[in-house]
Parts: sequence; C-alpha cells; structure tokens
Amino acid sequence: MDNEPIGQVEDYTNAFLGALYLVLVAGLVLIWGVWGYVVALALCVAIHRVIEIVGTRRARAEAEWDARVAACIARARR
Repeated sequence: MDNEPIGQVEDYTNAFLGALYLVLVAGLVLIWGVWGYVVALALCVAIHRVIEIVGTRRARAEAEWDARVAACIARARR
C-alpha cells in the first residue's frame, strides 16, 4: 500500500446541485403534465356534456316548433 498522505477530497457540490436541479425540473414537468392531462380530460368531458345538453334542448325545441308549424298548416288546410 501507498503510505502517501491523504489529500483534499474533490468538491462535487456543484455537480450534485446541477443533477438535483435537473431531477427536480423533470419531476415538476412530469407532475405538471399529469395534472394538466387530468384537468384537460375533465374539462373535455364537461364541455362534451354541455354540448350534449344544449343539443338535446335545441333538438327538442326544434321538434316542438316543427309540430306547431305542422298543426297550423293542418288547421289552415281544413
């Protein structure tokens, strides 16, 4: 074995902090992506339901209107 005196240990603090920063940013982007996907999916489902409700009401109103018009035409033909 070498009996040389032990020197100063290299300082890896900046490398560790740089790697920690990259891991932290990647984790936050992952959380943001998952959270954003869940929120976007919920928003799409809500918008889809609203469109369905509005479409049903509009179709019902149009059918009622068509029925009234048909009744008026039938009365006029008598």
